[in-house]
Amino acid sequence: MRRRAAHSGRQGNHENVRAALLLAGTLLLATGTSANAQSPQTGLAVDPDCELTILTSYPESFYAPFVDRFSAAARAATCVINKNTISILDHMREQRQPEPDLIWSSSPIAFRMLQDAELLARVPEKVRPPADFGGLAVDAPDGSRFGFALSRVGLMWAKTTTLPVPSDLKGLTDRTLAGRIGMTSPARSGTTHLFVEVILQQYGWQEGWAVISRLGGNIATITARSFGVPEGVRKGRFAFGIGIDFLASVGRKPPGRLAFKPLSPQVFPASVAITRKGAGNRLAGDFVDELRSTGAQALLLDPAIARIPVLPGLWREAGFTPDRSPDAPAFDARLAARRLAVVTALFDEMITYRQVELAQLWDAVHRLEGEPLISASSVMSGHLDRVRTLLESVPVAPFMADLNLLEPLPADVEFRSLDGRLRIQDSWAHDFSNRFDRARELVAQLDAFIADTATADRP
Repeated sequence: MRRRAAHSGRQGNHENVRAALLLAGTLLLATGTSANAQSPQTGLAVDPDCELTILTSYPESFYAPFVDRFSAAARAATCVINKNTISILDHMREQRQPEPDLIWSSSPIAFRMLQDAELLARVPEKVRPPADFGGLAVDAPDGSRFGFALSRVGLMWAKTTTLPVPSDLKGLTDRTLAGRIGMTSPARSGTTHLFVEVILQQYGWQEGWAVISRLGGNIATITARSFGVPEGVRKGRFAFGIGIDFLASVGRKPPGRLAFKPLSPQVFPASVAITRKGAGNRLAGDFVDELRSTGAQALLLDPAIARIPVLPGLWREAGFTPDRSPDAPAFDARLAARRLAVVTALFDEMITYRQVELAQLWDAVHRLEGEPLISASSVMSGHLDRVRTLLESVPVAPFMADLNLLEPLPADVEFRSLDGRLRIQDSWAHDFSNRFDRARELVAQLDAFIADTATADRP
């Protein structure tokens, strides 16, 4: 196995948002442009000895056992390029070199974006029915991706905690958790974006952002990367961490693992996809088959990997039982893919860049909610309601979050160009600044009302 020097460095928040805006706009808004019409961009030097090239978001500690096993059995030179999810999309969109034969990642949203952009091959003969996987739809019906492991998003915590564990997504907004939750930004983690989308799809656009804002008021820190969340829990920096299930246990023996609870019933397939280039490489299909073989599936149970296999015969050992409730909500990956750039930018503008200020304002709201003088005054109660509205709303109507619906808008929206998108993002930043400024002014008025009333009531 050859491992290419292709680590994509963790960018700052603004750079990640810019990349997301550019990628989503180009992948999802371009019309009449074939990927074949784009000239390949400079990437890594092509290694002529590579018989199979894999582009993955997984770290070497995860992928090496599988690639080594496959390379030895197939007697093939396999090269691996490691990049984060956003950089994988960039690599594919710009046809950077070397062109991969396979994409290997946990994000169903990224696969949907690549599928919609016609960057993946379709191999329907490899699709296996849900009956093979305990009734779960693991593969894309058109053969554009194939599931090899299962993932859930939720909450992790140290098993020694004495704090009550939230039972659902709205439980994360309870004020007893103020300063006790850690998570990373969706601009830095595809699985965090998945978590944010779960909230938006479960509660709807407006109520969903209200839940996200209140959750933001309880956040202790936005970590630089997704692996920083379990590290922060283990080191006691915060009590609860939001993330994907395997982060709670990967690389740890059972006594050192964090407890984990999914906060939604959805199970997401981690997948591998054959690219259009890989469609002509027999080894690409062989690698897909290998990942779903009994031996490779059992390897997922290794504590250093700690993933849920797709084969039902291994679920008990993995401690997994699927939610078979007929009322379990479906996850719309295509909707999530279409609005990735908008959701990512709004989250960072509302929470990542204003996390301390947001926490202070929510602290003030909850303090004022307990003031009898405020609740006794209809005018002051209205001011407090206005503060909540300012903190919970976003400057984007639900239809504007669907990038497909932006396409027919007038050209002066300029959302197709990077400058145009950044101009819109800057307008959102200005809007959030105005909302938070007005919220602070109203809080000051409410505090002044309490002080003046208390002074007037003194004998």
